[in-house]
Amino acid sequence: MKNQTRFLTISLMLISLASFAQRPDFSAKCKEEMTKLSYLVGDWQGEAIVNERGTQRKISQTEHIVWEMDGLVLSIKGTGREGDAVSFQAFAIVNFDPADQQFKLKSYVKEGFSTNAYFKIIEANKFEWGFDIPAGGKSKYTITLDPEKKTWYEVGEYSRDGSQWFPFIQMNLVKQ
Repeated sequence: MKNQTRFLTISLMLISLASFAQRPDFSAKCKEEMTKLSYLVGDWQGEAIVNERGTQRKISQTEHIVWEMDGLVLSIKGTGREGDAVSFQAFAIVNFDPADQQFKLKSYVKEGFSTNAYFKIIEANKFEWGFDIPAGGKSKYTITLDPEKKTWYEVGEYSRDGSQWFPFIQMNLVKQ
């Protein structure tokens, strides 16, 4: 009985490996789609203005963006500082998913939360990403890049119902 179980286990593993090996390679298509995000790559620096409970805070913001996995994934590291203290820290990855023909964004923040977000191209050098907030509401961010001026302008907005939006962050960065 043990030998039959072992044979069955090994057979199933080999079948799984064989079917995995036969998966089509979509990397060329994914890399082609990811090139639409090329101008994001680099180091960015500037200021973020956060609106919180009727007050505004100014934060010194940096974004460090690099290609990973031979151009299949974009890695984004954002850090905000107020004086010497890190007040904001996030890490995100963006990839093109060939299964549903869409970009995906997965982000993590220093407070321990993560999100699975949509990421879409509105037009050349203009992007929107966002997600549903588990406690209710939606959050969306619109990024506008200007390659001539080397600027990144981003607005983050919140909505309870997806129809009326309230800005809560504005970011103005310059490519270094």
